[in-house]
Amino acid sequence: MHFRLVVATMPYGFSVKDLGVARAGKRSVSQLVIKCKDVISALAEIASKMAKHDINILSGSIITEPDEEIGVVTMFLDLTGLSITVDQIVKELRALDRVLDVRVAAREFSGAIVNMGTYVTTYLSRMFNWLDEAFGTGGHAILFNMGEHAVRPIVKELKERGLRGRELIEAFLVTNTIIGFYRYEIVEYDEEKLKFVIRLYENFECKFFMGKKDKPMGHMTRGALTAIFNEVYGKVFEVREVKCIAKGDEYCEFIISPR
Repeated sequence: MHFRLVVATMPYGFSVKDLGVARAGKRSVSQLVIKCKDVISALAEIASKMAKHDINILSGSIITEPDEEIGVVTMFLDLTGLSITVDQIVKELRALDRVLDVRVAAREFSGAIVNMGTYVTTYLSRMFNWLDEAFGTGGHAILFNMGEHAVRPIVKELKERGLRGRELIEAFLVTNTIIGFYRYEIVEYDEEKLKFVIRLYENFECKFFMGKKDKPMGHMTRGALTAIFNEVYGKVFEVREVKCIAKGDEYCEFIISPR
C-alpha cells in the first residue's frame, strides 16, 4: 500500500485563531520548510545543527513518500535570546549535503507568527459569509456543489494509492484536520447498515457564523461528504447536518445514509 505520510502538530502553547496567526508573545519564532533527501539522516544532521546553536524545535511535520528519498520537513524554531538569525540558519542548513532547499514559511511581526497556510481558512469562511448574504439558498447550493466536485479527484487519487472504505474516508478527514479545516470524530460507522455519523469540531466553514444562525451552515462540507461516500460505496447518499456550531451547538454533526 502506498500513500503519503503526513505528520503534523502545532507548537505547544500556541493558538491559531482569527487570521491564522500563531501568537508568540515575547518569543522570537520562525517556521522553516526544508526539502531534503535521505530524510532520516537529514533530520539527524538538521537536529545536530539546531543543538549546536541551542535552538529549540517547538514542533514540525514530515511529508514523504515511502518509495522516494526526497521529503519535506517543516519546523517551528524558537530563537529567543540567541544571536543567530533565521537567515544565518537557512544558510547553514543549505550547506548540508542532504538538504536540497530551505525556505522561511512564517516570520514574526510584532510578536505574532503569520502562517499563510492557516490564514486561508479564515479567508474562505469570509467568502462563505458573502455567499450566504448575497445569494441565500442559491449560495448554499453553490457551496454544496463546490464540495462535491472538489472531492472527486481526491477520492480517485486515494483509490490509486490503494485505500478503500473507512481507511480512505479517514485519510480524507485526517488530511483536512492537518491543514486546519477541523478536528473530527467518527461517532458511528456501520458498513452493513450503511449508516455513518461524523462530528467536526471547529469546522472552518461554520466558524464565522458561530452562534449567529438558526440553521446549519456546513454546505460545502455536506457536498464533500456526499461525494466521498458516493464514490467509496457506489451508492447515492444523503448527508444531513443535524448539529452546527453556527447555531450554537458544540460541534457540527453529519448523518450519512443512503437515499
